[in-house]
Amino acid sequence: MMTNPSRTVRRVLPDPRTQQKRRMRTLNRIVLLCSALFIPLYLAIRLTGGSAEKLEKLPDLLSRIKTPVLWQVPEDGVRYESFFHGYPEDGYKFVVVRVQMEARMKIGYPVVPRCFQLIDDTGIHHYPKSHSPMFIHLGDRFQLDLGDTLDEELLFEIPETTSTDRLTFERYQE
Repeated sequence: MMTNPSRTVRRVLPDPRTQQKRRMRTLNRIVLLCSALFIPLYLAIRLTGGSAEKLEKLPDLLSRIKTPVLWQVPEDGVRYESFFHGYPEDGYKFVVVRVQMEARMKIGYPVVPRCFQLIDDTGIHHYPKSHSPMFIHLGDRFQLDLGDTLDEELLFEIPETTSTDRLTFERYQE
């Protein structure tokens, strides 16, 4: 096979703008990679103050953030009443639920009656009455701080033909 000697190979130089775009793209990738590596390390050092002891407590801190309030209804914590500082409406009965709560960190929202919902066996949600012992003792809005514990009662009014299924607690936003 013969090559044509008269044919010269021309080398095309890339456009300077294209080269600059490639360099900037590479630089952006390097900055993102460094950020992905060093920001979590920086945050861990800031949260722990550089102390190895505090670093060991970091998983507990993350657990407390994930579950800031531990609460339960004791096994004997639900009772049905026909009288509780008054009578329920016709066709209804009172349910008194004892709730034990512990704040594992400061809660950034107020606890109000609408944070609690009693769900009956038909799936209907009921809010506690304003004259529940918990809200009489603590007020209609209260805050929970780290280490606060409660052992209080909530009062609900549900139809006579239903029974309780479960109690929920979650942040209520107006």
